[in-house]
Amino acid sequence: METLQRVNLLLERRQREALERLARQKGRSVSALVRTYVTMGLGEENSPRAERMQALENARALKQRILERRGGKPVTDSVEIIQQIREERMNELLGG
Repeated sequence: METLQRVNLLLERRQREALERLARQKGRSVSALVRTYVTMGLGEENSPRAERMQALENARALKQRILERRGGKPVTDSVEIIQQIREERMNELLGG
């Protein structure tokens, strides 16, 4: 086991009581229980799903900043622009 580091946590009374009760039920110390939960929580934070959710949230925030910068006017769909350019080019090539 790695060398343990002391950390002080501030918990609500109900949180501390719940941890103590659960530790007694499981026959473990509160510290061991907290270490397990911290490890589980850190694993969830670094999971691929959490990373995807964070990327999605970042994209939404970027979209909101762009909308605010543009005064609420949405960005034109790039697919629509490309189709319009293609049509215009086709008309030029066909002599239209």
